[in-house]
Amino acid sequence: MSLNSPTLVTVEEVLRLIDSEAAALPVRTVALEEALGCMLGETIFADADQPAYDRSAIDGFALPEGSLAGKYALVGEVLPGVSAPVAPRAGEVLRVLTGSAVPAGCALVMQEDATFDAGQVTTHVAGTTKMIRRCGSSVRAGAILVAAGVRLGPGELAVLASAGIASPLVTPLPRVLHLTSGREVVPFASRPELGQIRDTNGPLVGALLREAGAVALPRVHVDESVAALVSAVERSAPWDVLLVSGGASVGPHDRTAEALAELGFTVRVRRVNSRPGKPLILARRGAQWAVGLPGNPVSHFATFHVFVARLLRRLARRPSDFSIEARLAESLPGPGDERETFWPARLTRTADILDVQPLPWLDSGDVRALAGVNALIRMPAGAAPRAGDCVVVLPCGPAQASAL
Repeated sequence: MSLNSPTLVTVEEVLRLIDSEAAALPVRTVALEEALGCMLGETIFADADQPAYDRSAIDGFALPEGSLAGKYALVGEVLPGVSAPVAPRAGEVLRVLTGSAVPAGCALVMQEDATFDAGQVTTHVAGTTKMIRRCGSSVRAGAILVAAGVRLGPGELAVLASAGIASPLVTPLPRVLHLTSGREVVPFASRPELGQIRDTNGPLVGALLREAGAVALPRVHVDESVAALVSAVERSAPWDVLLVSGGASVGPHDRTAEALAELGFTVRVRRVNSRPGKPLILARRGAQWAVGLPGNPVSHFATFHVFVARLLRRLARRPSDFSIEARLAESLPGPGDERETFWPARLTRTADILDVQPLPWLDSGDVRALAGVNALIRMPAGAAPRAGDCVVVLPCGPAQASAL
């Protein structure tokens, strides 16, 4: 496909292209602190029994097993992290704390069931072994702790840490370089002059990348020139996906496709039969991907969730399709657009029913329309669904988990 090809491809064609060509990133070791959300690439086995020794589950006293309620001499204390001493003899007790090693042949009494006075401990109940966590009672050495293919959450990271795994082998999260472009774009904290606009796409894409579980490299702003785009990419840290905000259309200052060609990318898509998001660039250079996003914020939001998020999930070896069905709460205006439409909406659940409420949307530059959006209603070309109809919905961000 030439850079200036007028070919208009369908949404499904782009999705099939991503699914067929975007392979999962090669596994590599990462620091445990960086492994959250990654898929584990190896099975982790316990390197030792857990617990590694008999330990107390309470604060209290250790006394010879079989001891009854009575008076005992306090002869010592076992602190956590210290090896178990010799077991107390008949008539003696040791103070133990939660996590303390328990000498062999001992039972325990909770401190609430005992009184202490002048070196003497009076227990009001008989000792019991039920509050001793026996060596290996949780896991035996060699047992599987976490299997390969598991997505690592906070709990799994703790389990890996318990086995001493500092650098697990994982399918890493995609590293994304985001370039914003445009001479008229100024930092969002500044006051724009006439003809200038605040940068909304930078914060928007940064937040979307965090929600998607990608690693966002520091954002760079450039002008529309090919030289500036090429230089910014060549000077960046290693990345897997390049996102360029703006410059994806066909005007004389839209140079993203030209810059990608100079960088050695093959442009696969230039225009998609989608509303919003018609001027979308999808390009590939070996295992690296680049996406030129339309400049307007609603187009950014829609094309990110429809195309970029799918690409990121494929690279991270995650399920790619999160489409669901929901009941339309309000009719959409007709006649439907000639392009496939992704309408900003609010997805809610009432009992076992998913409802989706279309939100007001003036045009793709109407950033206000993004407030409250957690889903996109997917409508075929020409469709104008009515209230109560079952429609296809793409949940966005946290709504994916609650909807599914």
